[in-house]
Amino acid sequence: MADIVKDATFYRIKQIEIAEAEYYKSLVATLDRIEREVVSLAGRLPTQDGKLIELQSAIAIRPRIKFILDREYLAWSDTVVREGFNKQAKREEKSFQRIIQEAKLRNKLSAEDIAKFSELTKGDLALVQNLKQQYFTQFKDVSNTFTRRLSEKVYQNTLVGSDFATLEKELRQTINGIYASSDDPEIQRLVNFVNENKYKKSKQAEVDKSIQTLQSKFARDRAGENMKRYAGQILNDSLRDFDATLNFNKSQDAGLTFVKYYGDVIPTTRDICRNIINGVIKPKRKDGLFTVDEVRRIWASRSWSGKKSGDPLVVRGGYNCRHQWSYVNPDWYDAKGELII
Repeated sequence: MADIVKDATFYRIKQIEIAEAEYYKSLVATLDRIEREVVSLAGRLPTQDGKLIELQSAIAIRPRIKFILDREYLAWSDTVVREGFNKQAKREEKSFQRIIQEAKLRNKLSAEDIAKFSELTKGDLALVQNLKQQYFTQFKDVSNTFTRRLSEKVYQNTLVGSDFATLEKELRQTINGIYASSDDPEIQRLVNFVNENKYKKSKQAEVDKSIQTLQSKFARDRAGENMKRYAGQILNDSLRDFDATLNFNKSQDAGLTFVKYYGDVIPTTRDICRNIINGVIKPKRKDGLFTVDEVRRIWASRSWSGKKSGDPLVVRGGYNCRHQWSYVNPDWYDAKGELII
């Protein structure tokens, strides 16, 4: 028998991954535009013998940098929050309905709970709106932070009389994090390839692959404090945390207080997620279902790298976690934990 709960959960997970890939691609394009405009703007600063010389101009550039980031990056952020979250809410509703249809056929859910669980209510829509505002604020914080950092780079380099090439390198690194030189020959080869081919459509797939490699091998070390990394992480976490929050609240409305954990196990999967999915960490019940209180006790008793503060039913394994909880009724399972709806 097909496992409708597992299938519905993996549908949610897959759709989030598709949305993330699409929005990340547009983020890359957005940051490339920002990089070009900010470097071009800085290139008009006064110099003497190739050295930056005028502090007043360096100070005056800040509102113009802010204008560029607000126009480009906040417009992208608004699309993610407004369009992406609405689509995910609809997918969430579709997942609920698939499970409800099966539970209803087998009288495994009350009529009252069916009404609560089968569609988004006014309360759900209000929650969606609140979450949009919450996550847009996080995106906006990135814009404000990097407006300040880029402005400081301009001011500090002008203060010490750096040449423009030094400033340009620091601006590019602060935005995209992949342009500084490296002693690692492989990394330097990839950096050179990106710089030489990033505007060639025929090389786009290879450039994207090189950028992904650079992010894991280079942009996370000394060049890691860049806008791309922070914005990408918020994109990842906001889509998944939004899904988890809406799923949690909707399930609580329906009185579902038992959970199963789903998602693929890959080499970078955290031990906490790997051990729950693989059954190393077991619930008290023989059917393999955790109560929400059990999950909270397990999370409270352990620490690990990347763990986030907050309810584990929402934040799950932590930063960049790609797993999701599904809320279930024990009546849907037999004693061996096999789904019977």
